[in-house]
Amino acid sequence: MSNARSKDHPSALDARFAELVDEFSSPIARLARGYEADETRRLDLQQEIWTAVWRALPTFEGRSSLRTWIYRIAHNVATTEALRERRDRLKRATPLETVAGRRRDVARS
Repeated sequence: MSNARSKDHPSALDARFAELVDEFSSPIARLARGYEADETRRLDLQQEIWTAVWRALPTFEGRSSLRTWIYRIAHNVATTEALRERRDRLKRATPLETVAGRRRDVARS
């Protein structure tokens, strides 16, 4: 089926999604490995990718191959997660000024 919209019935979408997972689980796992070294977080990333594919499947119009479409979704999800993690890490970081101030306080003691 080149176009998921041609069969909008939920069971047809379920079957198509299962086919996609079978066909693309290894490539998606490799892609996730390139974005995330930690195994637990990598599995979470794969889950996020497949959730995004599931949600978008009814909108697939066939203007590209399914492979291209899935990889684009996977890349977008992985990039978003990497940026979110970076932002969160920066929020948790201690400002340099604070660290420098502590060092001066300790030196004065």
